Amino acid sequence: MTQSSTTVQKLTAGAAETWSKVGDQQIFVSDLIDQGTVPEAKMTVGYARVGQGETLTSRFPYDEVLVLTKGGGYTVRTEQGEALTVGAGDVIYLPADSTNTFEAAEDTEMVYVANPPSVYAEHVAASMVDQ
Repeated sequence: MTQSSTTVQKLTAGAAETWSKVGDQQIFVSDLIDQGTVPEAKMTVGYARVGQGETLTSRFPYDEVLVLTKGGGYTVRTEQGEALTVGAGDVIYLPADSTNTFEAAEDTEMVYVANPPSVYAEHVAASMVDQ
């Protein structure tokens, strides 16, 4: 459903209609605002769920912010060896082109915000081709 960016919207996890599985892990994502739903949006916003014990190493070509809403002991390890462990209520900024390893000590839920949305969309499309 395409909506105008001039319309104020309230979004909840229950609004996530489609969840995509990341690889063969218990990691699921659902974009709520993206180029398909709000073409004028200057960001992509969605929810992610990560199962306890899951680990993922990734390099994103866009800036991303993670806002943890559930869970604790979620660790982000940088290429430089720095480890940031966060929990519900914490925010993590991931600069474009940084490579990070994500580890969930327990079931974790978060909101993600990615910018620019066109680069995010290209990255997701390319990763779907590889699966």
